[in-house]
Amino acid sequence: MFVISVQVAPWINPYKFIQKRGDFQIKKGEFNVGDKVIVKTSIGGDLGEITKIDEIKETEEEAVRNETSENFILRKASSEDLSKYEERNNEKDKTIKRCEKIIKKTNLPIKIIDVLFAFDGGKMTFAFTSPSRIDFRELVKELVQEFHKSIKMHQVGARQETGLIGDIGSCGRGLCCMSFLKKLGNVSTNLILEQQLTQRGSDRLTGMCGRLKCCLVFEEEMYKELAQKLPAIGAKVKTAEGMGEVIERHVLKQTVVVKLKDEKIEVGVDKIKF
Repeated sequence: MFVISVQVAPWINPYKFIQKRGDFQIKKGEFNVGDKVIVKTSIGGDLGEITKIDEIKETEEEAVRNETSENFILRKASSEDLSKYEERNNEKDKTIKRCEKIIKKTNLPIKIIDVLFAFDGGKMTFAFTSPSRIDFRELVKELVQEFHKSIKMHQVGARQETGLIGDIGSCGRGLCCMSFLKKLGNVSTNLILEQQLTQRGSDRLTGMCGRLKCCLVFEEEMYKELAQKLPAIGAKVKTAEGMGEVIERHVLKQTVVVKLKDEKIEVGVDKIKF
Protein backbone atom coordinates (compact mmCIF):
# COMPACT_ATOMS: atom_id res chain seq x y z
CA MET A 1 0.00 0.00 0.00
CA PHE A 2 1.21 3.50 -0.88
CA VAL A 3 0.59 6.53 1.33
CA ILE A 4 0.80 9.98 -0.23
CA SER A 5 1.41 13.13 1.85
CA VAL A 6 -0.08 16.35 0.47
CA GLN A 7 0.72 19.84 1.78
CA VAL A 8 -2.03 22.42 1.27
CA ALA A 9 -0.34 25.20 3.29
CA PRO A 10 3.14 25.45 4.86
CA TRP A 11 1.63 25.94 8.32
CA ILE A 12 -0.74 22.96 8.18
CA ASN A 13 0.52 19.40 8.70
CA PRO A 14 0.39 17.36 5.46
CA TYR A 15 -2.72 15.27 4.86
CA LYS A 16 -2.25 11.58 4.10
CA PHE A 17 -4.04 9.69 1.31
CA ILE A 18 -4.27 6.04 0.28
CA GLN A 19 -7.33 6.33 -1.96
CA LYS A 20 -8.60 8.13 -5.04
CA ARG A 21 -12.14 9.13 -5.89
CA GLY A 22 -14.37 6.06 -5.98
CA ASP A 23 -12.50 4.19 -3.20
CA PHE A 24 -9.73 3.08 -5.58
CA GLN A 25 -6.40 2.37 -3.89
CA ILE A 26 -3.45 4.43 -5.10
CA LYS A 27 -1.02 2.43 -7.27
CA LYS A 28 2.74 2.65 -7.61
CA GLY A 29 3.87 5.28 -10.11
CA GLU A 30 0.42 6.88 -10.37
CA PHE A 31 1.58 10.08 -8.67
CA ASN A 32 5.00 11.71 -8.14
CA VAL A 33 6.48 14.02 -5.52
CA GLY A 34 5.87 17.57 -6.70
CA ASP A 35 2.56 16.84 -8.43
CA LYS A 36 -0.22 19.34 -7.74
CA VAL A 37 -3.46 17.54 -6.86
CA ILE A 38 -7.06 18.33 -5.93
CA VAL A 39 -7.98 16.58 -2.68
CA LYS A 40 -11.01 16.11 -0.47
CA THR A 41 -10.78 15.79 3.30
CA SER A 42 -13.29 15.91 6.15
CA ILE A 43 -13.15 19.73 6.06
CA GLY A 44 -13.56 20.25 2.31
CA GLY A 45 -11.73 20.38 -0.99
CA ASP A 46 -8.25 21.85 -1.47
CA LEU A 47 -5.37 22.07 -3.91
CA GLY A 48 -2.02 20.85 -2.59
CA GLU A 49 1.38 19.52 -3.54
CA ILE A 50 2.61 15.96 -3.01
CA THR A 51 5.60 16.13 -0.67
CA LYS A 52 6.17 12.44 0.10
CA ILE A 53 5.21 8.95 -1.10
CA ASP A 54 5.72 6.01 1.28
CA GLU A 55 5.13 2.29 0.94
CA ILE A 56 3.89 0.81 4.21
CA LYS A 57 3.82 -2.70 5.65
CA GLU A 58 0.67 -4.79 5.93
CA THR A 59 0.79 -4.47 9.74
CA GLU A 60 0.43 -0.69 9.42
CA GLU A 61 -2.49 -0.70 6.98
CA GLU A 62 -5.36 -0.69 9.47
CA ALA A 63 -4.02 2.31 11.40
CA VAL A 64 -3.44 4.27 8.19
CA ARG A 65 -6.92 3.41 6.86
CA ASN A 66 -8.50 4.71 10.06
CA GLU A 67 -6.48 7.93 9.86
CA THR A 68 -7.27 8.58 6.18
CA SER A 69 -10.82 7.18 5.93
CA GLU A 70 -12.32 10.53 4.86
CA ASN A 71 -9.44 11.61 2.61
CA PHE A 72 -9.46 11.17 -1.17
CA ILE A 73 -7.34 12.44 -4.05
CA LEU A 74 -9.83 13.62 -6.64
CA ARG A 75 -7.41 14.20 -9.53
CA LYS A 76 -4.19 15.83 -10.66
CA ALA A 77 -4.59 19.59 -10.90
CA SER A 78 -5.09 20.89 -14.44
CA SER A 79 -3.68 24.15 -15.82
CA GLU A 80 -7.18 25.57 -15.38
CA ASP A 81 -7.18 24.53 -11.71
CA LEU A 82 -3.80 26.17 -11.14
CA SER A 83 -4.91 29.40 -12.83
CA LYS A 84 -8.03 29.49 -10.67
CA TYR A 85 -5.95 28.90 -7.53
CA GLU A 86 -3.43 31.60 -8.48
CA GLU A 87 -6.20 34.10 -9.24
CA ARG A 88 -7.80 33.49 -5.86
CA ASN A 89 -4.48 33.92 -4.07
CA ASN A 90 -3.89 37.28 -5.78
CA GLU A 91 -6.51 38.58 -3.35
CA LYS A 92 -4.53 37.38 -0.33
CA ASP A 93 -3.04 40.75 0.71
CA LYS A 94 -6.38 42.56 0.38
CA THR A 95 -8.12 39.84 2.38
CA ILE A 96 -5.58 40.02 5.20
CA LYS A 97 -5.96 43.81 5.40
CA ARG A 98 -9.75 43.48 5.63
CA CYS A 99 -9.30 40.95 8.41
CA GLU A 100 -6.86 43.22 10.27
CA LYS A 101 -9.39 46.08 10.28
CA ILE A 102 -11.94 43.83 11.98
CA ILE A 103 -9.33 42.62 14.50
CA LYS A 104 -8.64 46.23 15.53
CA LYS A 105 -12.30 46.60 16.46
CA THR A 106 -12.18 43.51 18.68
CA ASN A 107 -8.91 44.55 20.40
CA LEU A 108 -7.65 40.97 20.27
CA PRO A 109 -3.83 40.44 20.47
CA ILE A 110 -3.71 38.69 17.08
CA LYS A 111 -1.35 39.06 14.15
CA ILE A 112 -2.54 37.57 10.84
CA ILE A 113 0.33 36.08 8.84
CA ASP A 114 -1.41 34.16 6.05
CA VAL A 115 -4.75 33.02 4.66
CA LEU A 116 -5.69 29.83 2.83
CA PHE A 117 -8.58 29.88 0.37
CA ALA A 118 -10.20 26.45 0.07
CA PHE A 119 -10.19 25.29 -3.54
CA ASP A 120 -13.91 24.57 -3.43
CA GLY A 121 -14.54 28.19 -2.41
CA GLY A 122 -16.46 27.36 0.74
CA LYS A 123 -13.91 28.15 3.43
CA MET A 124 -11.11 30.52 4.43
CA THR A 125 -8.47 29.65 7.02
CA PHE A 126 -6.53 32.48 8.67
CA ALA A 127 -3.12 31.67 10.15
CA PHE A 128 -2.30 33.89 13.11
CA THR A 129 0.10 34.33 16.00
CA SER A 130 -0.80 35.40 19.52
CA PRO A 131 1.13 35.54 22.81
CA SER A 132 -1.49 33.33 24.44
CA ARG A 133 -4.61 31.27 23.84
CA ILE A 134 -7.58 33.54 23.16
CA ASP A 135 -11.32 33.34 22.61
CA PHE A 136 -11.86 34.41 18.99
CA ARG A 137 -15.49 33.30 18.59
CA GLU A 138 -16.77 36.88 18.21
CA LEU A 139 -14.04 37.57 15.67
CA VAL A 140 -15.09 34.55 13.61
CA LYS A 141 -18.70 35.80 13.58
CA GLU A 142 -17.48 39.18 12.28
CA LEU A 143 -15.36 37.51 9.59
CA VAL A 144 -18.25 35.31 8.44
CA GLN A 145 -20.38 38.44 7.98
CA GLU A 146 -17.55 40.16 6.11
CA PHE A 147 -16.60 37.35 3.73
CA HIS A 148 -19.79 35.21 3.64
CA LYS A 149 -17.77 32.00 3.96
CA SER A 150 -16.96 29.41 6.59
CA ILE A 151 -14.06 30.77 8.66
CA LYS A 152 -11.38 28.83 10.51
CA MET A 153 -8.61 30.31 12.68
CA HIS A 154 -5.31 28.43 12.89
CA GLN A 155 -2.78 29.55 15.52
CA VAL A 156 0.88 29.04 14.64
CA GLY A 157 3.98 29.28 16.82
CA ALA A 158 6.95 31.61 16.61
CA ARG A 159 9.00 29.06 14.66
CA GLN A 160 6.32 28.64 12.01
CA GLU A 161 5.88 32.39 11.68
CA THR A 162 9.59 32.92 11.07
CA GLY A 163 9.65 30.05 8.57
CA LEU A 164 6.82 31.67 6.62
CA ILE A 165 8.19 35.21 6.64
CA GLY A 166 11.80 34.16 6.05
CA ASP A 167 15.11 35.73 7.05
CA ILE A 168 18.87 35.17 6.99
CA GLY A 169 20.42 33.13 9.79
CA SER A 170 23.66 33.87 11.64
CA CYS A 171 25.38 31.46 9.24
CA GLY A 172 24.63 33.82 6.34
CA ARG A 173 22.23 31.43 4.63
CA GLY A 174 18.44 31.35 4.39
CA LEU A 175 16.69 29.88 7.42
CA CYS A 176 16.54 26.07 7.50
CA CYS A 177 12.88 26.14 8.60
CA MET A 178 12.04 28.17 5.50
CA SER A 179 13.70 25.80 3.06
CA PHE A 180 14.05 22.13 3.99
CA LEU A 181 13.74 21.54 7.75
CA LYS A 182 9.96 21.31 8.06
CA LYS A 183 9.53 18.80 10.86
CA LEU A 184 11.58 19.74 13.91
CA GLY A 185 10.37 17.65 16.78
CA ASN A 186 11.37 18.89 20.24
CA VAL A 187 14.19 21.47 20.34
CA SER A 188 15.13 21.11 24.00
CA THR A 189 17.88 22.48 26.23
CA ASN A 190 19.20 18.90 26.61
CA LEU A 191 20.62 19.27 23.10
CA ILE A 192 22.83 22.13 24.31
CA LEU A 193 24.44 19.82 26.87
CA GLU A 194 24.81 16.94 24.41
CA GLN A 195 26.49 19.20 21.87
CA GLN A 196 28.75 20.86 24.47
CA LEU A 197 27.46 24.38 23.77
CA THR A 198 26.80 25.58 27.32
CA GLN A 199 29.55 28.20 27.07
CA ARG A 200 28.15 29.78 23.91
CA GLY A 201 25.60 32.02 25.63
CA SER A 202 21.86 32.14 24.99
CA ASP A 203 22.13 34.90 22.35
CA ARG A 204 24.27 32.67 20.10
CA LEU A 205 21.92 29.70 20.52
CA THR A 206 18.71 31.63 19.80
CA GLY A 207 17.30 31.83 16.29
CA MET A 208 15.48 34.68 14.53
CA CYS A 209 12.21 33.39 16.05
CA GLY A 210 13.48 33.91 19.61
CA ARG A 211 13.56 30.16 20.23
CA LEU A 212 16.45 27.67 20.33
CA LYS A 213 18.00 27.23 16.90
CA CYS A 214 16.72 24.47 14.62
CA CYS A 215 20.37 23.54 14.00
CA LEU A 216 20.41 21.77 17.36
CA VAL A 217 17.92 19.19 16.11
CA PHE A 218 19.37 19.02 12.60
CA GLU A 219 22.84 18.18 13.96
CA GLU A 220 21.71 15.91 16.81
CA GLU A 221 22.19 12.64 14.92
CA MET A 222 25.74 13.54 13.87
CA TYR A 223 26.72 14.41 17.46
CA LYS A 224 25.32 11.10 18.72
CA GLU A 225 27.23 9.18 16.06
CA LEU A 226 30.50 10.93 16.92
CA ALA A 227 29.94 10.59 20.68
CA GLN A 228 29.66 6.81 20.35
CA LYS A 229 33.27 6.70 19.12
CA LEU A 230 34.57 8.22 22.35
CA PRO A 231 35.07 6.47 25.71
CA ALA A 232 32.75 7.54 28.54
CA ILE A 233 33.76 9.98 31.26
CA GLY A 234 35.51 7.96 33.97
CA ALA A 235 36.64 5.23 31.56
CA LYS A 236 40.18 3.86 31.95
CA VAL A 237 42.20 4.19 28.75
CA LYS A 238 45.72 3.42 27.58
CA THR A 239 47.75 6.24 26.02
CA ALA A 240 51.35 6.52 24.82
CA GLU A 241 52.15 8.14 28.22
CA GLY A 242 50.49 5.36 30.22
CA MET A 243 47.10 4.46 31.73
CA GLY A 244 44.72 7.21 32.72
CA GLU A 245 41.11 8.24 33.31
CA VAL A 246 38.94 10.17 30.85
CA ILE A 247 37.79 13.42 32.47
CA GLU A 248 36.62 15.40 29.41
CA ARG A 249 35.34 14.64 25.90
CA HIS A 250 35.45 16.88 22.82
CA VAL A 251 32.95 15.35 20.42
CA LEU A 252 33.64 17.39 17.28
CA LYS A 253 37.42 17.30 17.71
CA GLN A 254 37.21 13.57 18.50
CA THR A 255 39.62 13.98 21.40
CA VAL A 256 39.50 13.27 25.12
CA VAL A 257 41.29 14.75 28.10
CA VAL A 258 42.97 12.01 30.10
CA LYS A 259 44.17 12.40 33.69
CA LEU A 260 47.45 10.58 34.19
CA LYS A 261 49.33 10.24 37.45
CA ASP A 262 51.01 13.66 37.34
CA GLU A 263 49.39 15.50 34.42
CA LYS A 264 46.45 15.89 32.06
CA ILE A 265 46.76 15.36 28.33
CA GLU A 266 44.42 15.83 25.38
CA VAL A 267 44.68 13.01 22.89
CA GLY A 268 42.84 11.88 19.77
CA VAL A 269 40.53 8.88 20.05
CA ASP A 270 42.66 7.08 17.46
CA LYS A 271 45.67 7.33 19.82
CA ILE A 272 44.11 5.51 22.78
CA LYS A 273 42.90 2.05 23.61
CA PHE A 274 39.78 1.41 25.69
